[in-house]
Amino acid sequence: MTENQPSPEWEKLAAKLEQPRQEGPLSPEEEAYFDIRDAAEGWQEIASLDTTAAWQEVAARIEHTQRKRYSINWFRVAAAAVVTGLIAGGAVFLLKPPRHKPTTSVVAHAAGNNQQIQLITGSGATVVLDSVTQLKEADGTRITAGKAGVAYQAARTGGAPVFNTLVVPRGQTYKVTLADGTRVWLNADSRLRFPVAFSGDAREVELEGEACFETAPMAAKPFLVKVRDMKVTVLGTEFNINAYTNNTLTTLVSGKVKVDAGPLVKELSPGQQAVCRQGNMTVASVDAEQFTAWKEGLLVFDNESLEDIMIRLGREYDYTVNFENKSLQQLRIGGNIEKSPSVAQVLTLIEQLTDVHFVIDQPKRTIMVKQGK
Repeated sequence: MTENQPSPEWEKLAAKLEQPRQEGPLSPEEEAYFDIRDAAEGWQEIASLDTTAAWQEVAARIEHTQRKRYSINWFRVAAAAVVTGLIAGGAVFLLKPPRHKPTTSVVAHAAGNNQQIQLITGSGATVVLDSVTQLKEADGTRITAGKAGVAYQAARTGGAPVFNTLVVPRGQTYKVTLADGTRVWLNADSRLRFPVAFSGDAREVELEGEACFETAPMAAKPFLVKVRDMKVTVLGTEFNINAYTNNTLTTLVSGKVKVDAGPLVKELSPGQQAVCRQGNMTVASVDAEQFTAWKEGLLVFDNESLEDIMIRLGREYDYTVNFENKSLQQLRIGGNIEKSPSVAQVLTLIEQLTDVHFVIDQPKRTIMVKQGK
């Protein structure tokens, strides 16, 4: 079986959907498919599934179940037919059965996201990272890149530093392993500029957008992240920086960081977040995992306005969002949802549990938010 193809057991498992649930122990795959059938409105919703995509989703969910830290499955479903993972969070659509059948409208089924992840090399050349690529920089650094991520192997040579820039468009996420072993997850609509090999007394990178860092310990050479007019200094830790808006949020998961915003300097302890905006800085205690959950494939909404949620979904799935009624923007929602390959599945879950209706225009890449009927 080649990667990304359905298991040979697919037909056997799919056939069982038409039979009563068996008594006795079931395999994870069998449990997953019976759960799909039980949660769906009817068999016709399952029959139209893309079997390749559905099998990939099942395999990924089964593998991912044991390592997720705080998602409680609501439907206990493991395929693309149903969005799963809603847990209590203190707002509108939590732990309630659907009031009506999903009505999210999708106009046509063409036009996908054509934006591609790009690497700008030291020479200024742009490389599209849509397949496995081997590169070599002027200083001898070897680069291995592909759809899953990019990694650097620095050469032991001197000379002027060589910089690369990784560009992640809307609707995509990507991982880079820097030459020192630091791992960086870049969220949608983000850029990271970094040297292909670290030299000197510090390891410095520049960020636009959002990224989660797991820095390699190196006490003699601190890790620095520059964001606008702010700088975060690290000695070996996990943290997240969100700089999409005028507020720059630095959230510390473990270790220790120093946030330097001109005259304001604060050291953070695990579970603290610094918010910087126009020369001001505030520090508060937060649930840090909520701010790094995106790299684990979770969408976490903590009593957020529908306007903010739709801005985020528009960025992460590459859609322009419009509201028919501005009053809907203030509807507040909280919960954790597993990120689906399709924005329609996420919107369907929200729609089931609120008085909101979504109309998706695929060719135009737009979402209209309407009052539900």
